Amino acid sequence: MPFACGSAAVLARYAGVMRGDRLPADERHPAKSSPSDLLRTATLGFVGGLRSVMPLAILAAYLEREGPDIADGGWAIDALASPGGAFALGLAAVGEVVADKLPFVPSRLEPVPLAGRIVLGGTAGALASLAEGRTSDSGALVGSVGALLGSLAGYALRTNRVVPLPPLVLALGEDALGFTLGRWAVWH
Repeated sequence: MPFACGSAAVLARYAGVMRGDRLPADERHPAKSSPSDLLRTATLGFVGGLRSVMPLAILAAYLEREGPDIADGGWAIDALASPGGAFALGLAAVGEVVADKLPFVPSRLEPVPLAGRIVLGGTAGALASLAEGRTSDSGALVGSVGALLGSLAGYALRTNRVVPLPPLVLALGEDALGFTLGRWAVWH
């Protein structure tokens, strides 16, 4: 009987919405971004500035395991949350981590690599926001700014402007920092 009463209350509540009554603020879609949401989105973008594919790989692994917070995030969220999508992005991220150590890789601040990092950081921010039921446009903007800042910070770190250590140690530290921040942004 409690289920029937509860169901009737829910139906009455949403019937009121159909008449034009408003949903409570915590049930509106798209949800508003809290300062914490914006910080996590910017952090995910920052990771994209360090390693361009890593935030998408971390987000895909999370979504494949936990699922998105929204029932229908569209085909992009479905592809990201699929086992194949998570595997392909994970493989691409590992390939990028390895390739980053090679001497012929161009500077992340050259126009094309920088644009790619900004676009991929923005994409990660947009998809993370969308998967949480928030607007993708604000996620894209915040993620793109984070990626720009991450690119600048990563360049400063890797060119010994911050910490004078051997290049390989700095590169591995950057990998660890990116992975740790990405996990925090997605699993927090």
